[in-house]
Amino acid sequence: MEAALNDVLELSPPQITQSSEYEHSSSSASNRTSSTSPFPEPQSVFPPSSFQKLDFPQCDLTSSAYQSQNIFLDYIPVGSLSIDRAATQTWVPIDHRNTSLLGPKCPLTPLIKADWARASVCQHAIRAWEAIIRVYVLPDDIGRRYIERNDRILQKRLHEVMSMLDISIDAWEGKSLPGAPFQKFKTDSDDKDSLFYLFNTIPSPDSESLKVTCDTAQDAINSIFESESLSNLRTALHPYQKRTVATMIRREVQPRRSLDPRLSPTKGPLGHTFFYNCQTGQILLNKREYDDVKGGVLAESMGLGKTLISLATILATKGHWPSIPPEYSFGLDPVRPATGSLMQMAAAAIGREQIPWRTIFQELSKSGEDHKGCLEILEENVGSYKIPSTPRRHSRRPSTIPEPRKIRLSSATIIIVPQNLLSQWQHEIAQHFALGTFKMISLDSEKGATMPRASLLMSYDIILITRQRFEYELCPVSSKSISAARCICPPYAYCHCPANFDYDTPLKDLHFLRLIMDEGHEFAGGRKNNLYFALARLRVDRKWIVSGTPASGLLGVEVGSAAYGAQQPSIHTNAQLLENRKHEPGFQQELKDLDSLRMLVTGFLDMKPWSNGKHEDPANWGQYITPYKDGRRKPSSLKTLLQSLVVRHQIEDVEADVQLPPLYNQVVHLEPTWQDKLSQNAFIISLTVNAVTSERVDEDYMFHPKNKPVLHQLINNLRQSGFYWTGFAPDELHKTLQVAQQYLQEHSGLRSSCSEYDRLLLQHTIATGDMILKSPSWKAFSELYEMGMFVDNFPIECRDAWTLVPRRDSDPMLFGVTQLAKAQKWVDNHLYEGTQLLRSLAAIGKTAMTKTWHDLQRTQEAVVPQDKPAERPAINGINVGGAAKKQKTQKTTFAGQPKLTEHFTVSKARVAPGLHTAKTPSTANNSTKAGTSSNSQSSLKSGLKTPRPVTPLDADSDLAHSTLRGTASRKLSYLLDRVVELHEEEKILIFYEGDHIAYYIAQAFDLIDVRYLIYTRTLDLAMKSAYIATFNATPTFRVMLMNIHEAAHGLHIASASRIFFVNPIWQPNVEAQAIKRAHRIGQCRPVYVETLVLKDTLEDQILQRRRNMTAQEHQRAEKSLLDDEPMSAIIKEARLLPLHVEESRHVEKQVAELNNPVKLFGRMGNGNIDQDNPYADLIFPIETSKTKKLITKKTKEAEIEAMAFDLPTLGERKRKPGEVDAIENNVQEGNILESRHPAKRRVGFVVNDEKDVPSSRPQLNLDPDIVMDDAGSPSASRKGPSRRVVGFDLGGDSNDASSSPDNTRSAGQPRRSVNFTFGGGGAECSGSIFG
Repeated sequence: MEAALNDVLELSPPQITQSSEYEHSSSSASNRTSSTSPFPEPQSVFPPSSFQKLDFPQCDLTSSAYQSQNIFLDYIPVGSLSIDRAATQTWVPIDHRNTSLLGPKCPLTPLIKADWARASVCQHAIRAWEAIIRVYVLPDDIGRRYIERNDRILQKRLHEVMSMLDISIDAWEGKSLPGAPFQKFKTDSDDKDSLFYLFNTIPSPDSESLKVTCDTAQDAINSIFESESLSNLRTALHPYQKRTVATMIRREVQPRRSLDPRLSPTKGPLGHTFFYNCQTGQILLNKREYDDVKGGVLAESMGLGKTLISLATILATKGHWPSIPPEYSFGLDPVRPATGSLMQMAAAAIGREQIPWRTIFQELSKSGEDHKGCLEILEENVGSYKIPSTPRRHSRRPSTIPEPRKIRLSSATIIIVPQNLLSQWQHEIAQHFALGTFKMISLDSEKGATMPRASLLMSYDIILITRQRFEYELCPVSSKSISAARCICPPYAYCHCPANFDYDTPLKDLHFLRLIMDEGHEFAGGRKNNLYFALARLRVDRKWIVSGTPASGLLGVEVGSAAYGAQQPSIHTNAQLLENRKHEPGFQQELKDLDSLRMLVTGFLDMKPWSNGKHEDPANWGQYITPYKDGRRKPSSLKTLLQSLVVRHQIEDVEADVQLPPLYNQVVHLEPTWQDKLSQNAFIISLTVNAVTSERVDEDYMFHPKNKPVLHQLINNLRQSGFYWTGFAPDELHKTLQVAQQYLQEHSGLRSSCSEYDRLLLQHTIATGDMILKSPSWKAFSELYEMGMFVDNFPIECRDAWTLVPRRDSDPMLFGVTQLAKAQKWVDNHLYEGTQLLRSLAAIGKTAMTKTWHDLQRTQEAVVPQDKPAERPAINGINVGGAAKKQKTQKTTFAGQPKLTEHFTVSKARVAPGLHTAKTPSTANNSTKAGTSSNSQSSLKSGLKTPRPVTPLDADSDLAHSTLRGTASRKLSYLLDRVVELHEEEKILIFYEGDHIAYYIAQAFDLIDVRYLIYTRTLDLAMKSAYIATFNATPTFRVMLMNIHEAAHGLHIASASRIFFVNPIWQPNVEAQAIKRAHRIGQCRPVYVETLVLKDTLEDQILQRRRNMTAQEHQRAEKSLLDDEPMSAIIKEARLLPLHVEESRHVEKQVAELNNPVKLFGRMGNGNIDQDNPYADLIFPIETSKTKKLITKKTKEAEIEAMAFDLPTLGERKRKPGEVDAIENNVQEGNILESRHPAKRRVGFVVNDEKDVPSSRPQLNLDPDIVMDDAGSPSASRKGPSRRVVGFDLGGDSNDASSSPDNTRSAGQPRRSVNFTFGGGGAECSGSIFG
């Protein structure tokens, strides 16, 4: 560095006197200004009284000289330079008048000429051949009126000079020893702590620094720690939750002032402190501070009660008012035409001072006091301010200036929630707070719900709104969508819907106290979206993001440890994992996380100086926050930012207050079955043939970059095949083998480019493929998309009718699960047919199987054959190569798998005796939480249908001994065993990735009478909320199957204590998020997690690779495991699973046997289950037009049954003699039928004339054998003299005279009547029943 300075400095021999730096004569002004003196009179560049003189210690100046002739007045000594040059033994000052002493190439020269710096030169005290240059810099906050400080060239020069200075005191005095270390300003940090480590080491909130100057706010903080103060809070807060709530209030009311994060306090060589920006070289004499934001990020870890913490904060500050922005705080005093009364003036002063009067009067009203007049005048004088209208552009046309917009203060808190979490917030409020604690309005995405006007919104404490609705209210809509919209407001009401072109949401007329955005990490998308612009239009005083993971890399260490397998909980897991990730490299992922954090800081929280405008000295995020590529941090900026922004506890501080139940996470390795091996091998055969025949080059090769989307889909299918897969068509596999054989024939010569290894590989592949094609069971499953079920002791006379594959009588019978379910349902509905049962069962089987194979053949014939085969074989229905077109193949990949419809996502299984049953009508209403609506139809149906006694099957009957021996999937058999073992005592979550997996599991649960719910993507908001609420609140459904991608954030399912992953999850964070749905505050049981893995398969290798990956490797491969090079290599080198001939010949070796075979027939239980309405037992927290239809489904049929059976739930009435007894005494089995008719609706069911039928109330189930004709009458197609048809006519409303000619009603009669007719059997009678 000294050599560089010698090159740029051109010092001429100094023509100066041998005097001290400041030893100039002060005798007269003429001497000081003489032309012979090299230094004219020293003077400050500022007026004499502009600034206070600086007093530097260790200065060798006399007081008189310093005050009279100091040219360094207002300049700060910052360091020194050393050069190889002779100099005088006394200090020679240098200012803009004698810069020639430094030479034109010296970086100091332009700075001194512009009065940005000063210097002085002296000979080194030890090394006489060296000269020392002392540098003084004018602070940037001094003298800006007189000196231009925005010159970017000079700023760059100053930064350059500051990087060259030695700031040691020895160098400043010219006494530094040879080889002494060169002390520079600290421009970067040696700290390489990862963002993950910084986030997890943020200090926990404490109870010591919670004092505020505002008495009202201090009372709110004190109330958190006093159990009696928050009487409406039913749930006691844990100590860590109290500290968090108090810290949030303190940050809202009294945000601390923090030093500008771009500056760092620095001491010069003389010990004087100044503030230095190491990125730009800027120096400030005075501290520059910014207020912290009123709010921040509530980032308590998942499951620690962030929702309750947020609601407790709202309760503690209930009735508090927001502050009026300073720029609008002038001219607020009211101007009255006459002197106001004392009450009016007092009310106006209360409104201006934002005194929380509402809570005060609420407390007074509890003691019986009435202050109606005071409340009315206070409401009229709520604080407000006016925003001047934006001046319009100059125009010659006359225009009126719009009136200023009046903004009224509101004490309400807006809570923005994801659509699927709206009901959960409602449930949390109802569960933890007394009824009436909050006045709340909920606004979902139903466009029919209008926004109340501003005067009504002011009265609410909480405005709970979905993100979609919030954007819908505040974001502008295009003119096209406005013109296409239709106003839905009633004609007498003020229009508040966006269909109005001039619609202006009432949210813009209010200044709200607080805004809370749940799952706020969704806001950090890296770009400005609709939510960003919507928030910019809202005026709010305090803002909070609620998210345990503000960015993908910002998550608690305890969340990451949840995904690691351990049979016993480890005390040191969290600390070890945190230490291991302290210095982890991950530059690219950290850039993404920091960019997400930037959006929260600048877009949502409006945190200074990061959100400053271009004319307000904006701080460049990348310059001060983004680390260097080698991992080094910028000095303290990021750490300071996180500590001022995030509120969270370290996990050890939480565990000191509350201990969650232990979490046990283990991997269960299972031996693959015959079908499991065939499914995996089918994929590997396709990949192997593709690799060899394409010679692993060009676009025909599956792993070519252009085929990455297709390969990604294929690998996902391969992973899901670890559970079960039927997506491969036999002819598709056959074509693949033909391509392999043709390739071998073409490359059989000695000069072939095919290696011996590839040739042997293809031969082995072809042999394995032939074995797969020769498997009749695999072929049947693939063609019908069926899960294989193995049944023992099925009646011999019925085997040929129902079996998928002919077997020996001694072998287990092979069913498709769909066919087995049909057989089970038919047998259970016809248990009383005696000896005719087996004959009928065989006939039904032949019909069902004939129709199944006929439909398959018809589907195959409908496929148009291809004129030319594909040059490359399709892999699982996917063509490879950029130029290849999609083929219309018979069966294609995942599209051919069973699909989950909404009707299939709720179980209709029967509850077996002794298991949990639905709640009775008396208890169902008590369990319904506030803010939710239960299905009243459930209690009605349950009361209606007293089950008939079930006579056991004959002990000698084969049906009585028919059992489910096992399945074709090892994982499914394991799940069935575990669920049967556990579901009576614990609730179970099963996470899956493919909908076909949930479909097969649900079919198996139906067979064994386990009630379930499936939480999948196809459900709308109302149904998702209903499933979560029902699963948590009722014992009816014991198992919930959840799509792993739908269960990652926000859901509270602490009622479950058993978790199963049917396939290994690639992303540990996703797995940990799913586990935390159950392992959270409110969980009372230990949580057991089991991940099912087929031993020695590709998914086993995937799991092993995942365990050995670093956090950075996981982040790089977050979207796809193909982004991980070692994993991609593992897939490329995947080899076939060994198949044994014995497995193909012996059926017993193909069965994944159950530990306890399950009885199939005669399992009908005594539970009150309405099979006609599968939604009868659901709780619907959100009412929509769809849920109302589900709640009232089959209401008219229920009315008929209630009137016929005279249920107490519908009230007592007197029946006519013989009116209903004839029905009760003759009905054994009813089958409700319904047809639409212009005048009326007819309902028919079959009556059996057997005399020994007990007079019990019938259980009416749908029977497909009875149909209604076009005229609305029952068809007389049923055979047998003992069967007759009973028909009911439902009359229309009383106001509709044309509804039915038989439905005339006189005055005083009920609104609805039922006309019934008995026909058949030579007897006929009729009558009426009035409801």
